Amino acid sequence: MTDTRVIAVGSPPTFRQQVARVMEADPDGIGWVPSVTAVEESLLAGEEYADVLVLSPGIKDPDVLGLAEFVARSSPTTAVVAVRDHAPNGFLPVAMRAGVRDVVDLSRGSQEFREAMEQAIAWSANLRVAIPREPGRDTGDQGTVISVFSSKGGTGKTFLSCNLAAAISDISGKQTALVDLDLGMGDVFTYYGREPGRPIQDLIAVGDRTEKETIMSAATQLADNLWGFGSPPDPAAQTVHGESVGKVLRAVRSTFAYTVVDSAADYSDHTLASFDLSDTIVLITGLDVVGIRHLSKAMDTLLAIGFPRERFRVVLNWADAKVGLEPERVERVMKLQVDATIPSSRLVPLCLNRGRPVYFEEPKSDVARSVASLADMLIRSPAAEEGTTPAFAFGADPRSRGVFRRR
Repeated sequence: MTDTRVIAVGSPPTFRQQVARVMEADPDGIGWVPSVTAVEESLLAGEEYADVLVLSPGIKDPDVLGLAEFVARSSPTTAVVAVRDHAPNGFLPVAMRAGVRDVVDLSRGSQEFREAMEQAIAWSANLRVAIPREPGRDTGDQGTVISVFSSKGGTGKTFLSCNLAAAISDISGKQTALVDLDLGMGDVFTYYGREPGRPIQDLIAVGDRTEKETIMSAATQLADNLWGFGSPPDPAAQTVHGESVGKVLRAVRSTFAYTVVDSAADYSDHTLASFDLSDTIVLITGLDVVGIRHLSKAMDTLLAIGFPRERFRVVLNWADAKVGLEPERVERVMKLQVDATIPSSRLVPLCLNRGRPVYFEEPKSDVARSVASLADMLIRSPAAEEGTTPAFAFGADPRSRGVFRRR
């Protein structure tokens, strides 16, 4: 077992300790990755292979199937074992056809889990002898992904996403995508005086495309060098799984120099999948106690999941409002760095009603200048210059880099 690499996938992070107990191994020798999207990213980046990927009960069935098919193509000597906390019923044959080596029912005790792991490790070892490992694929140039997030409504999340995309496309002069992932009530297109006309199925279908022209055909041009991806708001929209969103964003990232994602205001699978692929996660809040509390909770939650602190940028909206809180006090009390502040202005609702982002409509305003400053900082960041997304954890510290890297 010394040279065997086992990676636990999915929340909670303590799942790897459960895997270690079953295998009677040191927990520090079991890797952990928060999601299937993070695994796929590491495989695409050519990270060193794992022998077995063990998927937690928190990984939904469609994501299990998607990852198994992806691993079969990208790392055929890696075994995939799915763990469920109840009988898999009809899922087992479907999973096996997708390439899952075994589906474990925890309700039957740990012995079945142990046997499944032993068989998966043996299968991987035997296959590696027969199939020499190919070097990691060169994924070529890929763009930078920036997600904007707030778990509290009314903080200006969509305002910032739309204006930030406008500023990045203008300042960089490069092709930029704006992706609306608030699938239930997204209104990104409204900031540009437009309405998305494509159903959500068209957005998801982008993930199966590789040709630039085909991917571009699914977008709507919003301005020079700026293209929007989204679907009409639908509170009853079908659930979109994280693995599907990962495919969409990888396809868009391969086509555009910059991608700005307006995330949903929750911790759903598709939201976390977008964070997995993001070089930068911009956390925005208003200058009020409730908003600051949500910001603090969001940061704690994402850190606990395993996202590295250096990937966050903090933005305070309405930062000049005389409400008894100052940005400096927020930094001191919350022990965080505020990376940008945006002043309050009546131009924001006025420009929204005109169907034009403030950055384009009033480029000399303080609001537009603040957004431009943030855009310039993100364009010049090391991650943006390298065009690479930091990989997730493997080993004792879930915030160190490298999923499949040898310890």
